Amino acid sequence: MMSPKKLVKKLAATRSRSVAEKGHFVAYTTDCERFVFPLTFLCNPILQALLAISEEEYGLPGNGPIMLPCDGASMEYLISLTQRSLSEDFQKALLVSITTDGCLTSSLVQQERIQHMSVFSC
Repeated sequence: MMSPKKLVKKLAATRSRSVAEKGHFVAYTTDCERFVFPLTFLCNPILQALLAISEEEYGLPGNGPIMLPCDGASMEYLISLTQRSLSEDFQKALLVSITTDGCLTSSLVQQERIQHMSVFSC
């Protein structure tokens, strides 16, 4: 398993590319930070919760980017947590925290950002 620091470095290095490598997908945070994830992250319950919230908040992205409902710093922290061996209780508590706006900005602020942000501004 890759250490959190190495993973964040790898993600930072791949952020400058316009297209994700094979076996990866791209998502943006509310502050327009670009993250490239391996497809295996789709099985991660924390990312699944963020994607579900994203779908509720923003809808499914037709031709636009996937927008995650947290800022870049929060996303980097969540990535570092997913790389650790979390106890089941801690993971459940984290999921509850995420789903009750623990790492999210207010819905109103997010909606305003989305309305003013085009696909090309990130």
